Amino acid sequence: MMINVNMKALNVDRWLAAAAEIAGPGETAPAAGADNAGGMAQYVVPDTVAARAGELVVGERALRDVVVGATHQNNTWQASIDSRQVVGYVTWNESPTGQGMGKVTARLASLVIPESSANEVKDLLESNKGASASIPGLDIVADRFELFNKQFGRLELVASNAQALAGREWRIERLALTNPDGQLKANGRWLTRDGKSNTALNFTLDISDAGRLLDRLGFPETLRRGKGSLSGDISWAGLPYSLDIPSLSGQIQMNVESGQFLKQDPGAAKLLGVLSLQMLPRMLKLDFHDVFSEGLAFDGITANAMITRGVVHTDNLKMHGVAATVLMDGTADIANESTNLHVVVIPEFNLGTSSLVYGLAVNPVIGLGSFLAQLFLRAPLMKALTYHMQVTGPWKSPHIVKLDNPKKETK
Repeated sequence: MMINVNMKALNVDRWLAAAAEIAGPGETAPAAGADNAGGMAQYVVPDTVAARAGELVVGERALRDVVVGATHQNNTWQASIDSRQVVGYVTWNESPTGQGMGKVTARLASLVIPESSANEVKDLLESNKGASASIPGLDIVADRFELFNKQFGRLELVASNAQALAGREWRIERLALTNPDGQLKANGRWLTRDGKSNTALNFTLDISDAGRLLDRLGFPETLRRGKGSLSGDISWAGLPYSLDIPSLSGQIQMNVESGQFLKQDPGAAKLLGVLSLQMLPRMLKLDFHDVFSEGLAFDGITANAMITRGVVHTDNLKMHGVAATVLMDGTADIANESTNLHVVVIPEFNLGTSSLVYGLAVNPVIGLGSFLAQLFLRAPLMKALTYHMQVTGPWKSPHIVKLDNPKKETK
């Protein structure tokens, strides 16, 4: 059977459901050259489809402005598709048991999920049928991937459904996003049970240009340059593409070099505004105004941090540069946008201690207390030239108190 259609709207799901009902249980399209006698499937399940449609619905997903050519043989669909959202070649191997959605293999020039489809995607993934019914196994490569109006570059995704003890699990065996500004490599899982979702991800982000990468993600004019890495294990309650901050937990490591915080208000990236310390010159009359007023330039930023239900805790965040070295420990509540940080600023006074400060700053393990203890032991004069302060309260208007008698530092 061959179908050639030119329609305003075509719902493939309903057509296949009707065909399956007519064909009866257990009937499938015959293989080429097989004896077709006695089976209804040969008359209602097409071998070849050519379609042009303003909207085409397949697998509960709507594609627009579609031109598609497909063949069906031995429970396998092969298609060449050109649409507003998808351009390339797709193979769909139907589930041999009739359970689940089988597996989709795609090699695409472009894959676009517009922001206008956000609610549609959310409703589909949160449907009562769950991930096992709504998402097939995936092996996708797309040279250009756009999600909710953000250009992520090349996408590679390998994922499959599996039955787990706690429910149904969608295993992300490989996720890679590559563009000129950085590369994300990750694996993880998405667990659904009783209508609730939980996502866990192990990731490494290699950063070529941190400023451009933030621009790409929707945080423009926040940072200039910067290269390095960000890695960790994180989990949250919710869908894989939607990070739920109040439930976010895990641990991360950061090492970024050669960048500068920009003076502009970082907008949605408010936490970076806290780290850049742009509020200090106007909040305190300190004699290192020039260090921060035009945006803190840094040779490196290193930190290890733990995240518990949206609260980040670190005891060893260090930013070192030509003008100053900045140390922080404490917490940042990214869910409620507030901080409680002990901040230490060591301006560069050209006292021959820069190599000592740098050597301590690049150590990824040493904490703030141990850093200061070793520095003051080897260069006692630095103690009088070091500024201590406590930064608390909301990110938009933090409360900053200069500590004249800081707490005793211990190793």
